[in-house]
Amino acid sequence: MKRIILVRHGQTTMNLQKLYYGFLDPHMTELGKEQVMKSKKILEKIDYDEIISSDLDRAYETAKIINFKNLEIKVFPETRELNFGIFEGLAYEEIRKKYPEELQKSIDDWKNYSFVTGESPYDLQKRVVKFIDELEDNKTYLLATHWGVICTLLSYHFSNGLDSYWKYKIDNGSITIIEFREKYPLLCQLNLKGD
Repeated sequence: MKRIILVRHGQTTMNLQKLYYGFLDPHMTELGKEQVMKSKKILEKIDYDEIISSDLDRAYETAKIINFKNLEIKVFPETRELNFGIFEGLAYEEIRKKYPEELQKSIDDWKNYSFVTGESPYDLQKRVVKFIDELEDNKTYLLATHWGVICTLLSYHFSNGLDSYWKYKIDNGSITIIEFREKYPLLCQLNLKGD
C-alpha cells in the first residue's frame, strides 16, 4: 500500500490579496504558519517514511514545520502549483481589463486552456499524477504542496479526469490522505484541520 498525506501550505500574502499565483512565491503569513502548526499536531500521530515538498518556499516552509521526524526534505518541482502564466500576480478584475479575450478562453475551455506562458489544468494533472504513480509502493509520503495539486489528484482518482476539480474544499494548512491499495485509490481524509 502507498499512502500520500497531502498538506496544503498555510495562508500567504497573495491569498489575502486574492491574486492568481502558482509559480510566484509569496511567503506565508503568521496565520498561515499557525494553520500549519495546528496540522502538525495531527500529523504527529501519523508515521511517514519520506517527506516531499514542492520547490516553492511556501510549501518548503510548510514541510519544515510539519517534519516532526526531522527527515531530509526531498524537493520536486513536479509538485508545484499550476502555472497561471500572464495571469500570475493579478486580481480577477485586472485580468478582465488587461486580458479579456484570454480570460474568456480560460472560462470557456478551462480544462484544456493553456495559460499564455503557463500551462493548462491537464498539464498540471499529467505531471502530478505521473509523479505520484512513480513513487515507490509500501511507503507513506508526507507531501507539502498546493491547492491545485491536491484537487487535480482527487479529481483524477475519484472522478473522470478533471470533472470534479472545482468540487473540493481544501483549506490552507489542511490535510488530505489518499491510500493506494494495489493501485486502487481510497480517500481516507479530506480537508482535515487542527484545532
